[in-house]
Amino acid sequence: MAAALELRSRGHEVTLCERGTIPAADASSTDVSKAIRRVHYPEEEYVELVTRAAQQWAKWQERSGSSIYHQPGLLSISRDLPAHSKVHSGFETTKRLGAEIETLSADEARRRFPQFAVQAEDTIFFDPWGGYLRSGEALTQLATIARSDGIQIRESMPVQQVDEQSDRVDIVGANGETVSCDRAIVSAGPWVIRLFPELQRHLRITRQQMAFFVPPDPQEFRREVFPVWSVLAPDNAWYGFPFLDEGYVKVAEDNKVLDADPDSDREPTEKFLSEAREFVAERIPALSDGELVGGRSCLYSNTPDDHFVVDWAPDSSRVLIAGCGCGHGFKFGGAIGPVIADAVEDRDNPLGRLFRINQRFSGEKN
Repeated sequence: MAAALELRSRGHEVTLCERGTIPAADASSTDVSKAIRRVHYPEEEYVELVTRAAQQWAKWQERSGSSIYHQPGLLSISRDLPAHSKVHSGFETTKRLGAEIETLSADEARRRFPQFAVQAEDTIFFDPWGGYLRSGEALTQLATIARSDGIQIRESMPVQQVDEQSDRVDIVGANGETVSCDRAIVSAGPWVIRLFPELQRHLRITRQQMAFFVPPDPQEFRREVFPVWSVLAPDNAWYGFPFLDEGYVKVAEDNKVLDADPDSDREPTEKFLSEAREFVAERIPALSDGELVGGRSCLYSNTPDDHFVVDWAPDSSRVLIAGCGCGHGFKFGGAIGPVIADAVEDRDNPLGRLFRINQRFSGEKN
């Protein structure tokens, strides 16, 4: 969607083919909330991209007239992580770039965020810049903007084949419908391995799960007093959000331990829901008496180095792959469009150099 909007703003005729409807129920981006943060990124490129993305999200929010972007801040709690971890090195990067991030003692964290059970050995910092996007609603609003800008959106058109010819690309849908274009962008999430099987051995698709709790007192978890948060340790990773418009607090894991098929179901497992209850009892005790009302799963498309892919498909000059979000892609929607558009137009963009395939996977050069 971001690429379509950017290319349309540059005067291109754009058609977007969606396998389901927008927002699609089984898409990784379809959810109630996605964090937007600038911490935990050692690479300056990501900090710059997410800073630009936030500015664009604010513009899209204003244009849509819908409340899709909130900034309650981000609280990071970690324990026993090595100095070279993304948490610590990312903290140093953002501080070096001038970000105002507060380091908190355990006593300070307890006083400001009494919902959390923190311990003396925890490393704690708070970034007031952090926030979250109402991702499903955001996609709904962006689709409306796209249509008003003249982008053709063809829903319920699952793409079965991308045929590159000498003078065009033919996008073939499951129902036999074909869209022909000069250049194509394949941003298919985990289904990229269906369209480009040669990538399957280089990408790992994982199933990530989340649980939804209704707190006994929602006022304790409203975004004015309860931030986006992460609780990280060497053997597990959890994150979550304030009380959401949907009526619950979302608690999710980020451990990347369950391999998945793109077409696997999106229901959470009972084992995970039990683990979520245990985590909440240990770390957010004020939430542990709440009702667990459900959950869901989404899929991560992970590269070996956790960087995105924005580059030409192997041996192609007309088909660009844009994806492999590695679980942290949605927040960059406001800034990734220009990176993708520049790649399609054969323009160098320094912020996109990390995302080229080059030698990253199997040694082939593109």
